[in-house]
Amino acid sequence: MPDQGLAFDSLPSSDLTARQYLNLLDLAQLALSQTTREAFVPRLALRLRDALSFDIVTLGFYDSSTESIRLNICKAGEAETTCECLPVHTCVSGWVWKNQHSVLVQDLDAEPKSPVFLESLRKLGVRTYYVFPLTTSRHKLGAIGFGSLHVIPKTNATLEFLRRAAAIIAQLQDTTLSSDELTAPMEYSEPPSTAPPRLEPEPEDFDLQGYASRDEAFEEMVGNSGPLQEVLRQVRTVAATDATVLLLGETGTGKELVARAVHRLSPRADSKFVSINCTAIPADLLESELFGHEKGAFTGAINRRIGRLELADRGTLLLDEVGDLPIVIQPKLLRVLQDKEFERLGSNHTVKVDVRLIAATNQDLHRSIADGRFREDLFYRLKVFPIYIPPLRERKSDIPALVGYFVSKYASEAKKSIATIPAEAMDALVNWDWPGNIRELQNLIQRCVILTTSSILKVPVGELRSNARPSTGKLSPEVERELIVQALRDAGGVIGGASGAANRLGMKRTTLYSKMKKLNIKSH
Repeated sequence: MPDQGLAFDSLPSSDLTARQYLNLLDLAQLALSQTTREAFVPRLALRLRDALSFDIVTLGFYDSSTESIRLNICKAGEAETTCECLPVHTCVSGWVWKNQHSVLVQDLDAEPKSPVFLESLRKLGVRTYYVFPLTTSRHKLGAIGFGSLHVIPKTNATLEFLRRAAAIIAQLQDTTLSSDELTAPMEYSEPPSTAPPRLEPEPEDFDLQGYASRDEAFEEMVGNSGPLQEVLRQVRTVAATDATVLLLGETGTGKELVARAVHRLSPRADSKFVSINCTAIPADLLESELFGHEKGAFTGAINRRIGRLELADRGTLLLDEVGDLPIVIQPKLLRVLQDKEFERLGSNHTVKVDVRLIAATNQDLHRSIADGRFREDLFYRLKVFPIYIPPLRERKSDIPALVGYFVSKYASEAKKSIATIPAEAMDALVNWDWPGNIRELQNLIQRCVILTTSSILKVPVGELRSNARPSTGKLSPEVERELIVQALRDAGGVIGGASGAANRLGMKRTTLYSKMKKLNIKSH
């Protein structure tokens, strides 16, 4: 057999056919004939499309000078290759390179959720995506991915072929490309050896369930208003980085939920999310709570204590109400941001930490700086990526969805069946100014559920309207439409009857028909 030169006779038995062996040899000859990756990738894509109907090839190489993946993407039939540099933690190739395990996604459309770094594949129309490490006995080079716009079954023969193709390409890329093609020193996986080239580890399924999808990351952030969508867009943008985030907004707007969303979408999602409220802890104890202390550091310190910063190592720390951080502690926090180190109280030993910091405040920090209560240099260290969280009065179209969410939550906890929210009550809820924002709304709905003894939510409408701003007494068309659509969905499309949408909305069936016609809403 002509493939003896590639030492196939020493490999374990497999399901490969003679034709697939010839295809492997063809790929090896192709790799040997090319002197640059730019020339190699397009021809490789064409060969793979002919051999196995794969439409896209991604070839990613780790660059230690920038700690990124240089990713080449080529679609079969296109002469030009797209090349971009991506942080290791933001792309599949980076995950495969770092963990030395394969990603095997047979049908991306069939996955109920997927981590953020796989979602870009959907935009390319990719269904099947198999990615393998490019690893030799000397180097961990990167990863190669094979994508198809159609589903290609995850058979032993297909995976064996791709695994061996990756091993051959890794070996030839490692030995035949010029030194300037390898733009950065490679990480040695083991000492150089004269032994035969080592194949990569056996492919393992990538556990999609271990990673939060975007929907899960935002699952507690209810609503679809423009201001909220802008917040979510900014969260998606900053989450993949390690930049410090400053959350600005009134009390009760959900700043901690936003911080948790940033954490869930970040590369630190598998590590701890730790929070500390700078207002809730007395000033004389806050330093110990944040940085920890040694035994005997002060009266009552009978044991050594690890602070929140160390607990959050490799994870995320939320400093809530950072505007109330005592001025004497601020230099120590500034050092953490600059040098990623600090000392516990009562210790001269320097502790190194790798923490992503998120700060939140409802205060005007510019005024605090002017008053001498907040350091200006710390402020600019925190304000790398500010996100403004809008108050509830700026996103009133989200109120019906929030009301429904909280009613469902607290009714379930109280084992009550509440099916109707009267239109008059919803009108009052939407037109209230909500100075306490979502927290105030949540607490009110919890009280309403406790007071409700029937299937109709009991809302203290008079209490809401007594101090509200002048109201038209009518819901906006957008809010009214959302209410009706939600009621129809909850009623399974049924309009009349005790459990129908009309009864849930507290209106006559004929009135609901009229509103549906006016708002162009169909019952199915």
